Amino acid sequence: MPNNTSGKEPSILKNILVITPLSLIGHAGTFLIYVVLANWFGDPAEMDFIYYYWGIAGFLIQLLSAASAYSVLVPLLAEARAKGETEAQRCVQSIFSRYITVIPWLCCLLVAISWAISQLFFPNAGLTRGTTVGIVCGFLCFAIIASVRWMLKAILDTYQVFHLPIIVQGLCAVLVIAVIYLCKPSLTWFSIPLALIFGELFQVIVLFPKCCAILNLQVHHLKLDLRATSYTEQFRHQCLLMMGAAIADGLNPVVDRGMASTLGASSVSKLDYALRLCAIPERLTGGALPVLLSHWAKIFSSESQSENGSTPNGTQLQRSVWQGVIVLLILMVPFLAGFYLLREHIVSILYGHGELSEAGQSHIASLLGIYLLGMLPRLMSRLIIRAHLARQAHGTVVTATLIRLVLNPFLNSVFMQYWGLEGIAWSTALLSYPIFAYIAIAFWKSGQVSKTKP
Repeated sequence: MPNNTSGKEPSILKNILVITPLSLIGHAGTFLIYVVLANWFGDPAEMDFIYYYWGIAGFLIQLLSAASAYSVLVPLLAEARAKGETEAQRCVQSIFSRYITVIPWLCCLLVAISWAISQLFFPNAGLTRGTTVGIVCGFLCFAIIASVRWMLKAILDTYQVFHLPIIVQGLCAVLVIAVIYLCKPSLTWFSIPLALIFGELFQVIVLFPKCCAILNLQVHHLKLDLRATSYTEQFRHQCLLMMGAAIADGLNPVVDRGMASTLGASSVSKLDYALRLCAIPERLTGGALPVLLSHWAKIFSSESQSENGSTPNGTQLQRSVWQGVIVLLILMVPFLAGFYLLREHIVSILYGHGELSEAGQSHIASLLGIYLLGMLPRLMSRLIIRAHLARQAHGTVVTATLIRLVLNPFLNSVFMQYWGLEGIAWSTALLSYPIFAYIAIAFWKSGQVSKTKP
């Protein structure tokens, strides 16, 4: 079957230069949601409850899609696409059928477990039983729909159609804010998960037809087929590894919020508001990560094909990765320095026009400054991890996240005794350095081993 792509695909540099600014619009829209929530709702105990279960939903999305299925499908589909478009269709059909039948049950199971565990140490903030159940079920639906959306994004990113998911994400933020504004007077707290559900549904409705078109598939071609194939087996095995990594990585913010909840009301909200600001540098570079994963997966697949099944030497991939690290350092060191110096003004501008008190703003600025001290190694780790995923070296990623999972609660408990809520931020910042060292050394050693193999 002929290739559906037209002409030569853009280079990695061209894609990054085009997609990164576009992605900032989408990320700015997402961040604007948190600014609106801070000014419309403030930091009462009810918002602690909302953010806690929003964090659980985010953890489920990372576990089941963003950090697992997405990361596995992109290099796997790139490998299938290198063999021909018919093979790419077979890959998507077999994996997507299995995925959409399993994901809802997994989400329900994990939310039930999270609910049971969280009730042991996190109260419902005085909400009625109906409101509590409605909020939790709302975030459950949000997680299921978002997981499907990430699979659609993986298909488009593999075919290097990066712009559509980013544009749709920006429009989604506008829709979410509008729904919260309209529903807040009547639904109050439940307006937040309801708005998130509408936003994810909007993205799925737009992305699904584009995926079918680019794969030259009709809707009836995607009928459920639960028969095992080589792709489903490989996808399942690699997803289980990446889910292990996602569990280890995703539990860290859940643990942080849980431990922060023991420090009194508004502690979870302040931690969350600081993390949202700290995510700005990650958002600035995050637009390039799907581009890098797609291109690096294509490079690795091409090298594998050219080597006729033998181990590729990885010279081109390794050179591209280290060039990316150098560019990241040049761009982000001055930005992070300026962000650190202006953090109090940034907090005041974004959060200082509503219910949040001046003392709360000062506390958030303090937390933000600590998080920023560990941001540079975190950004470099995120970049090199994409190279490991492109090489389908999932074991390294799993090991790195397990190290963080083991050390983070221990450091939290020690530092909280001396610095309270700031101790949680110190734990996160300091752990970024040994994690980056491990990831970088593992990538360098893997390249050296590949070069020495006959």
